[in-house]
Amino acid sequence: MVPILILAGILLVWGGHLAWRWKQARDFAPNVLAARQADGDLAGDVTAAEFTPLYLRSEGPRAATYFYLCALLVSVLIAPVAGLGNAVWVAIWRATGRNLVFETGTLIHTFTMFLIMMGFMILVLAIAMRRYHTKMPPPLKHIIRDLNGDPS
Repeated sequence: MVPILILAGILLVWGGHLAWRWKQARDFAPNVLAARQADGDLAGDVTAAEFTPLYLRSEGPRAATYFYLCALLVSVLIAPVAGLGNAVWVAIWRATGRNLVFETGTLIHTFTMFLIMMGFMILVLAIAMRRYHTKMPPPLKHIIRDLNGDPS
């Protein structure tokens, strides 16, 4: 039970730190807007309410959020996935005549369970990274260009 509580504590602290970083980015957006308008990079009619969500989308800690969500998902689902893999293993073992080489706890069983759990973690990360890269927001430079109405 102690390792689960330690993991929960780590995930809670990590999630809190991530929320704080998103808040910092939100609080910093008006400063970026003012600096860009002072430099003449951004039109003066752009409001903070209009700029802040675009700034967060572009400059927020998206990668860290994706990694955190993957860690959270894997932490919650690793036990059910291992249980399901083990249940399938036992069902196949029983259906094939209960050969002692493939009994639960043998080297082949342990290695197969390792492969199942690693495959699950890799699948979660692959799906998350695919989504991260396909939904990539434009850089801040392009957002400023769009806000200025520059079609190029």
